[in-house]
Amino acid sequence: MKKETSCINAIAIIDYMKAHYQGDLSSLLKNLDPAIDALPDPEGFLSDPNNWISCTVISILFKRAKLMLNDEMVAHKIARYAIEKTSLGYAQRIIFKAFWSVKKVLKNLQIVNDKWNKSKTIDLVKIEGSTAVLRLYWNPQMDVTKDICLYNQGAYTYLPMIWGGKPSVVEEKCCFFEGAPYCEYLYKWPFRNRFHEILSRFFTSKSVLKETIDEMEQDKEIIEQKYEEVNKLNVELHNKVKQLEAIHETGKAILSVLNLGQLLTVIMNILSNVCKINRAVIMLVNEDEGALEYIHGIGFGGEVPEMIQNYRVSLNRLSNILVRVANTGRSEYVPEVKSSTLRKENIMLTHGKPTSVYVIPLITRSKVIGVFVTDAVGGKGVPKETRETLEIFSSQIAIAIENAKLYSRLQEQMMKLKKSQALLSRSQKFSFLGNLAARLAHEIKNPMTAIGTFIQMMPQKYDDKEFRENFHNIALEETGRINNLITELLDLVKKRESNFELNNLHDLIDKMILLVSPQSNAKKIKVTRQFDLSIHRVWLDSEKMKEVILNLLSNAVEFTSEGGKIGFTTKNCIKKGRPDTVCIEIKDNGPGIPQSMIDNVFDPYFTTKHKSSMHSGTGLGLFIAHQNMQDHGGTIDVKSDLDEGSVFTLTLPVGNSDRSSHAMDTIEE
Repeated sequence: MKKETSCINAIAIIDYMKAHYQGDLSSLLKNLDPAIDALPDPEGFLSDPNNWISCTVISILFKRAKLMLNDEMVAHKIARYAIEKTSLGYAQRIIFKAFWSVKKVLKNLQIVNDKWNKSKTIDLVKIEGSTAVLRLYWNPQMDVTKDICLYNQGAYTYLPMIWGGKPSVVEEKCCFFEGAPYCEYLYKWPFRNRFHEILSRFFTSKSVLKETIDEMEQDKEIIEQKYEEVNKLNVELHNKVKQLEAIHETGKAILSVLNLGQLLTVIMNILSNVCKINRAVIMLVNEDEGALEYIHGIGFGGEVPEMIQNYRVSLNRLSNILVRVANTGRSEYVPEVKSSTLRKENIMLTHGKPTSVYVIPLITRSKVIGVFVTDAVGGKGVPKETRETLEIFSSQIAIAIENAKLYSRLQEQMMKLKKSQALLSRSQKFSFLGNLAARLAHEIKNPMTAIGTFIQMMPQKYDDKEFRENFHNIALEETGRINNLITELLDLVKKRESNFELNNLHDLIDKMILLVSPQSNAKKIKVTRQFDLSIHRVWLDSEKMKEVILNLLSNAVEFTSEGGKIGFTTKNCIKKGRPDTVCIEIKDNGPGIPQSMIDNVFDPYFTTKHKSSMHSGTGLGLFIAHQNMQDHGGTIDVKSDLDEGSVFTLTLPVGNSDRSSHAMDTIEE
């Protein structure tokens, strides 16, 4: 709302209407302006001379007064009433009196006008004797009307009465509201002799001073009253701020507790401190049984009575206030239980004997999950402030309870999952042992059959030198095969503790290459190295890593054809958002692995060697390598295509590896 004119003018209208209109004045003040209508006391606002309003509001007030009194000249009469009944306000009257005379006022009229009005400018065209010509230039941007012009004419007419004189004569020569560029008044006031003017000046200061003191005494009482009101509001505001701060802090505390039992205790303690409640109960909806049931309570003088703890009520009993709130999702307050329609035989009422009851729904995600009930045993009931605070708190309480229930269900599911995993692990172990026994029987049975056959034939062919030599070679080969199988099985079953330390990765690889060099040289296989020299020492278990590399290298040598090639590559693998790792690639140009089998190469006992007359194996080597890489917190992967060879990639977390400047070096053997 624009500030264009002082409420001093509104005060004059309101006071006049109170004195001259016998009916209801509500129609005078309603629907004036959205800003005024929204105030708790519009009349109080319009009656304060320190407030300002728009010309539109003043125009509406004049128009309504005119209609209510059926008087076209009511604005002129209001101006006279304001001067006679001092509705101008003491500040205006003091200013006017201080000028001693009409002539003095007219010469300073623009200054006086600007203090209480912005709707016009005033031009004193001529002043001579007791006659003057005034021109009023109205602001066309403001909603001014003829009624405001009449009000001004009335004020000028009765202006001399401030000094105890007679009314002036105001003759309007032209009017802005009838098409003229301004309003022009011929103004004549009663002549006062020189002696009377001097005498008026002599007594004016004393009169002004007395009136000022009287008005200030009245205003002092108003100011003291206003101060008490403001102070009371400040105290209430301060308490409300403290309460909101407490709600904010305690709300965070509530949402941080996930154990339902602890949460309910925290909630009740907080509400007891913040809302000053003495007794309360939380009831939650049991959807499976279609009922509200007790979950927690305080204020029963120790342990909550068993009859309260066992209290439950069907959600179909709509006559019950708790059920009604749970179904409607709307709070209910019963200020006087005694005279209410509540069933007095109810356990909650007979045991607690409350004088008033307040029930609020606990709602989360548009769903009522329970109700919060508090009561009072005194005559004042549950305070409004407490009810308002609980309204704010209720959504946080509901969310916290729902989170705790979800957390509880999640814990139960995790426990079930752990039990399922334990059963699955046990099943896998039994399956593993079964496979182990079957595989062990199969792998040992074949060599033992061969050895047994030769032993049975030994008596008949003992003198056959060729038979003895063949028997000796086969027996040694089959015995070695059994020994290797048992060694691998022992490595698999016997879980050796890891021993991590900084080791030179490249030296370790070189040693493994040297170890298999007799086999690789015999097949004329070229082994190349492409090492990242920025990788010096890596945090690893050297024995387990030797086992991994030796297994992969031995397989590569075994499967690579004569004159083939095996390549080793190491490099730092740095990816944004992931931990740094060291990568080791072992590539051969052997026959490769079929895609149908590639997902099973790390499974225990899976092997392709027994399918070939050239190779043999137990299928445990890659499985043990996979386990060793997991112990390092790393991975082992394979890519392969038939007739294009295989690439095994090992990744190791960098850990405490030392690095120097990046460099690459290629070495061939």
